[in-house]
Amino acid sequence: MPGDFVVLTIEKKKLSVILFDLGFTLINFEGDFHQAMRESYLAMADSLLASGCKIERQTFAGKFYEAISQYYRNRAVDLIERPVEETLLKTLHHFDVHHLDEPVLAEAVKAMYLYTEAWWKLEPDTHETLTTLRNMGYRLAIISNASNTPDLNRLIDNHNLRHYFELVVISAEEGIRKPDPRIFTKTLKKLGTQPESAIMVGDTLPADVLGAQNSGIKSVWITRRANRPENNDVIESIQPDYKIPDLTSLVSLVDQISSVN
Repeated sequence: MPGDFVVLTIEKKKLSVILFDLGFTLINFEGDFHQAMRESYLAMADSLLASGCKIERQTFAGKFYEAISQYYRNRAVDLIERPVEETLLKTLHHFDVHHLDEPVLAEAVKAMYLYTEAWWKLEPDTHETLTTLRNMGYRLAIISNASNTPDLNRLIDNHNLRHYFELVVISAEEGIRKPDPRIFTKTLKKLGTQPESAIMVGDTLPADVLGAQNSGIKSVWITRRANRPENNDVIESIQPDYKIPDLTSLVSLVDQISSVN
C-alpha cells in the first residue's frame, strides 16, 4: 500500500544526516529516456554546426552515441567519472576536428544537457518530505552520479532544491562515482559526521545501496522508480537495510529509527 515501508534492520545510533540521490529519487525522468538521449545528441550536433564545425548531423549523433555508450560501460567497471567533453572531442576526431575552442565546446555540451533537463520533473512528495525532515532537525546532503557539473546544478536549481541541502557532492567534480566508497567517505568528512549517524536514500541498488553499505552507512532503497535492469539484475544479491515505496514514507521511517534509538 502507498505509504507502507519495510524495516529490515535497525541500527542503534543517533541518526543525524540523510544523504540523497537526485535522479529517480527526488526528480523523475518523464519521457522515453533512451529516445531523449539520442535527440539530445542531435541538439549537440546543431550547436556545433551553428558554430561552424564541419560535421554531418546524423552521422555525428550516431558516432557520439557509440562513444558515450562505451564510456558508460567503462565507468560501470572502473567507477571513474570523466568529463563528457572528452567523449565529444573523441567523436570529433572522426570528422578530422582535433581542436575546439572552449566556449564552443561548452556550448555544445550545454545544448545537449538542456534538452534532457526539460524531461526531469519533480516528484510530488519531494518538497514536503524535505521540509519535514529539515524541521525535524536532520542535516541533508546530495551525492549524485553525474558526468557534467553544470547540468546537475541546473537540475537542482530548476526544481528549487538547493536550500534544503547543506552539501551537494557531484561525481563529475570528485572524479569517482557511486558505489566507490571514497565518494561517501569524502561526503561524511565534509559534513564532519560518522557513517553510523547517516543513511543513504536512493533508487539504485548497485550505486546507492551497495555503495552506502560498503562505506558503513545504512541504506534506504526507494522503489517507485526502481524497476530497471540495473536493479533487477542484482535484486537477489544486494539487500537494502530499509525499503520504502516513496519519499513520504521516509518521514515515518526515520521517526521510527529515532524513537528506537
